[in-house]
Amino acid sequence: MADFNTTGFSMMTPKQLMMFYGPQSPLNDSKSLEFFLSLSEDDMQRRVISDIRKLAEKHSSLKIRQKRQSILSPSAFTTSIISPSALGLSVLSPSAFSLTILSPSVLGPSILSPGAFLATILSPNLLNPAVLSPVAFATLILSPFILNPGVLSPAALTPSVLSPSALSPGIVSPSVLSAAIMSPFALNPSVFSPSALGALVASPFALSPSWFSPSYLSMVLFSPSAFSPSFNSTGKGVTVLFSPSVGS
Repeated sequence: MADFNTTGFSMMTPKQLMMFYGPQSPLNDSKSLEFFLSLSEDDMQRRVISDIRKLAEKHSSLKIRQKRQSILSPSAFTTSIISPSALGLSVLSPSAFSLTILSPSVLGPSILSPGAFLATILSPNLLNPAVLSPVAFATLILSPFILNPGVLSPAALTPSVLSPSALSPGIVSPSVLSAAIMSPFALNPSVFSPSALGALVASPFALSPSWFSPSYLSMVLFSPSAFSPSFNSTGKGVTVLFSPSVGS
């Protein structure tokens, strides 16, 4: 018990080794038995610790390689389920027909990596900026995101459902047919990012001003706002229903 309390494991005694590798055992292995009997207890402990470290280093390097080498790596018809990721830079890696479920992502910027026909479900995102990465037919469901700015990344047909967001500005990122449904947001300014045929439904927002970002043929329904003024963002055909505004 003393070994278990200090190291978390214990070495087998010569008698136990005979029982495990001896001629009466179904796992009979005379070479392994001879090798282990030739080692002292200190030697066996050093070998166990060394093997554990080698396995950990091998597993860690494999994961980092898989996540960091998304350069010139297009993907299609992929499914990620319970696959959290971090430090996953994507450069020149377009994706299509991809499904992501229960796979949170942290520090995964996308650069020059367009996407189409993407679905993200129950997969929160943090610090995943998109730069020069347009998307189309991309759906977010129950996937909150924070600090995910979009820069020069237009979007089309990208609904968000029950996906709150914050600190995710759109900069020179126009959008078409993009709806937010029950997806509140805050501190998401729009800069030179016009939109058309969009909708805000039951999505209150705050501290999200618009600069040179007009909206056209859009609807705001049951979406109150606070301190979200518009500067040079006069659009046309915008319908606002049951959406009071404070400080705008």
